[in-house]
Amino acid sequence: MTVIEIGQTVSRRCGRLAVFVLIVMLLPGVSFAQAVAEKSLKYSVSWIGNSFSGKHDWVLQDVAGIFVDSDGTLFTNVFWDEGGGNVQEYKDGKIVAVASHTHGWGYEGGDAVAANSRYLFIAQNVDNEGGALKGDSWPAKGASWAGVSRRLRSDIKRGASFADGRGKEGDVLHGSFLPVTEFIEARNGAIRGLCATETRLFVSSPYDNTIKVFDAATMRKVGSWQVDRPDEMCIDREGYLWILQRPESGGAWKPVTLMADQNGPWKAIRFTADGKPLPQTIEFGAGVIPAALCADNNNRLLVADAGPDQQIKIYDDLDKMPKLSATVGEKGGIFAGPVCGQFGDLRFNKPTGVGTDSKRNIYVASSGSVAGGSTVIECYTPDGKCAWRVTGLTFVDLPAIDPLSDVDLFTKEEHFVLDDTKPPGADWTYRGYTVNPYKYPKDPRLSLSPTNALVRRINGQKFLFVSDMTGEFLHVYRFYPQTDGETAIPCALFGKPRPSAGEFRSPDKGEWLWLDRNGNGLFDDDEYQTSNQKAGGMLTPDNTGSIWNASGQQIRCLPVQGLDTHGIPVWDLGKAKFWPKPPELDDARRLHYCPDSDVMLLGGNKGEDHNQHWKPMGPVLCCYDHWNSGQQKLRWRIVLPYERGAKGHESAEPISFDVAGDYIFVAYTRGLKRDGLRWAFVKIYRLADAAFVGNLTSENDLGETGLLDLVQSVNATKRANGQYVILLEDDEKAKVLMFRWQP
Repeated sequence: MTVIEIGQTVSRRCGRLAVFVLIVMLLPGVSFAQAVAEKSLKYSVSWIGNSFSGKHDWVLQDVAGIFVDSDGTLFTNVFWDEGGGNVQEYKDGKIVAVASHTHGWGYEGGDAVAANSRYLFIAQNVDNEGGALKGDSWPAKGASWAGVSRRLRSDIKRGASFADGRGKEGDVLHGSFLPVTEFIEARNGAIRGLCATETRLFVSSPYDNTIKVFDAATMRKVGSWQVDRPDEMCIDREGYLWILQRPESGGAWKPVTLMADQNGPWKAIRFTADGKPLPQTIEFGAGVIPAALCADNNNRLLVADAGPDQQIKIYDDLDKMPKLSATVGEKGGIFAGPVCGQFGDLRFNKPTGVGTDSKRNIYVASSGSVAGGSTVIECYTPDGKCAWRVTGLTFVDLPAIDPLSDVDLFTKEEHFVLDDTKPPGADWTYRGYTVNPYKYPKDPRLSLSPTNALVRRINGQKFLFVSDMTGEFLHVYRFYPQTDGETAIPCALFGKPRPSAGEFRSPDKGEWLWLDRNGNGLFDDDEYQTSNQKAGGMLTPDNTGSIWNASGQQIRCLPVQGLDTHGIPVWDLGKAKFWPKPPELDDARRLHYCPDSDVMLLGGNKGEDHNQHWKPMGPVLCCYDHWNSGQQKLRWRIVLPYERGAKGHESAEPISFDVAGDYIFVAYTRGLKRDGLRWAFVKIYRLADAAFVGNLTSENDLGETGLLDLVQSVNATKRANGQYVILLEDDEKAKVLMFRWQP
C-alpha cells in the first residue's frame, strides 16, 4: 500500500489532522513545518472578460436591448444572465443598480426595455418551471407568459404595483407584472419592442402580430392594432412610432441571428400613436438586419445593423422620404480590415441596441458570440471618440494561454493579452475575435456550443483546440494572420454521430474525423475519415498535439503525424493506440498525459469512492510512469477529498484537473466544508508524490462563483519565469477566474 493509500485509510478512522501528520511524517524530505507552510499559499487573484469583478457588480453576459434616457442613463435587458443581472442601470460607465427578480421563480428577462420619468418597463417571459409553480404569480402548466414588469424609476429593484398586476406567491415582486400574451411553452411569444411616453406604454408582440397600447399609470389596455411581423420600435421627436417589420420567413417567428435567413427585405414603418399608418417607410437593402432603432434630438432615425455592415445607420428627412444620410462605425465592424477580427473603437460585432442622449452621444450595445458571453456596451461622443466602454465577454468559458508567448490567452472565440504590471481586473486587454462567420460559415463554433479552449504548438505552429461542455466534439483551428488577421481557421473536427452534426456530413454510426486537406476551411466531401470505434469520453490534446481520451474501460491515443503541405495537422483514426483501464480504477473518466516524461495521470472511480453528480470526474487520482513504453508502473494513488450532498448538484467533489510543471491543479465544483470554503476552488498537489500543497480560492476577493459546469473546468500554465497561471471557469458572473502563483 502506498503512503497516500495509508493516509486515506487512516483518514476514515482518525480524522483529517491525523492523516495530514501521518503523510508528512512518511513523505521523504518533507518536514512538518514545511508542509504547514505550503498549505498557506501566496498568490494573486484576478479575473478576465468582465469590466467588474462580480463581488458586487458585473456586466451581464449578453445583451438583447437597451434604452437610453436624455440624461445618458442606460438600461439593459436580456433573457438570460446566470447571475440575475439581466436588467442593469448604467450612468457614465458605472453600474447604478441591478433590477433583480429576473432570474428564478419562473421569471426571466426579455428582449426589450423602456422608461419614462416615473417607471421602468421590462419585457419578461414567465413560466411555471414545468408545473412546479402554482398560483396567481404564474401561468398554468404547459403555458408561458410574455409580459411587462413595471418598476419604480427611483429604485428599479422595487416593483410599481397596479390593480390586477400579477405577483403574489413565491419570491416575486408583488402585483407588478402584466401578462400581455399567453402561449404554449414550445412556441416563442417574446415581446420584441417596448416604448413609453409619460402616459402610454406601447408593446410589440410578434406572437399575435399586434401593437398593444396601455395606460402607463394604470397599466390597463387602451388600444391595439395589427402589424404583420412587428419587431423593435421607438418613438420619434414628433410622437410617431417607428416599427421594424421582419421579412416573411415562411414559418413561425424566430430570434434574430447574425446569419439570419431572409426572405425579402426588412422594413421600418411609421404610425401615429393611435395606430394610423403614415406614408413614410424605409425598406432596407439586401443583407441589412436591423436589430434596434431610436430617434435622436434632431429627429434622425438611428438603426443598428447586425448584418455584414455591422454599423449604425442614420436616416433623416423622416417627415418626407427618409434617406440614409450617415453611418457610425467602420463598415464590416470587427470583421473589417486591415486586421480582420481586431477589436477596437467603432468596430462593432452584432449591434443589438442603440440609443442617444440630449448631448448627441451615441450608445451602442453589441452581442456577437457563438455560445454566450458577448456584451460590449459603448458610449461615443458626437465626434466619434469612445467616452466609456464596459464588457461581459465570457460565460461558461475556460481559456488557455499560448505556451510560447506566455501572455496571449484564447477563449473559444476571444483573444486576450495579459499585462502583469496592471492591477487585478485591468491586467488583460481584449485584442481580437477569432470567428469569421462570413468567410467560414461552417465554422463548428457557430453550431456546436463551444466552451473550452486549449492552445498547442505543433512543429512550432500555433493551433487552437476547442471543445464543448461535455467534451462531445473537438475542433481544431490554425492561424494565418497574413490573410485572416485574428481569425482562427477551421482545419479539423473530431466528432460523434448526432443530429446537430448532420451539417458536417457526418456518418450515422461510429466516430469520424474531418481534416481540411485543401486548406480552404470548408467541409468538402472527400475530407472525412470514419471508424467503427464507439468514441467515448472527452477528447483532449497533449502538449505535442496527439489526441487522448479515457472512455471508462479504455485509454486511447491518436498520435499526431506532423503537418501536411497546407499546415494542417495529420491524424489517422486507423492508427490509434489502445490501453486497458488499469486495475486501480473501476472507471477512468479524465486523463492528462505528459509526453516529455511519459507520465500518465488518470482520474475516476473505485469502489465507494465515486462521483455523485454525473459530471465530475470521480475522486480517485492515479499517476503512472513509463506509460507509453510498455512498462507502466503506478507511482502513486490518492483519493481526493470530497463531500456528498443531499442531491448531486449539492456535492463538493473534484470535476477535473490539469498538470503544469511540477504540480497538479484540481478543480472543485463547490467549496469543501472541511476547508471552510463555499464556492468553486482549486486544490494543488505535487506531481512527484501527490503531497497536498494548498488551495486557490477567490471567494474573499471576488465573492460567489457558480457551480462548475464544464467537464474540464481548470487550465494551468507554467510560465518561463516559473510563475503558474491557473484559470478557472466562473459560471455565475460572466468572467474567468485567474490565479497567479509563484512557488
